[in-house]
Amino acid sequence: MPIYSLNKDTSCRIVSIPNVSLLESLGIRKGIKVKLKNKQPLGGPVVVQMGTRNIAIGRDIANQIMVEVI
Repeated sequence: MPIYSLNKDTSCRIVSIPNVSLLESLGIRKGIKVKLKNKQPLGGPVVVQMGTRNIAIGRDIANQIMVEVI
């Protein structure tokens, strides 16, 4: 399921990501655990937590990041 479809404070593991080099430079890659911290209304970005860092990801890209809930 896409990370954008998760509810707030849901932990998950990334299964696949789109071919966007910025994601890998931010440390977002297949197999890591993240937590959805916030989802902005009206199609805004989502905020994911990786360790102690929070990263905002736009809706279009978040819909392409596939995850499994853990």
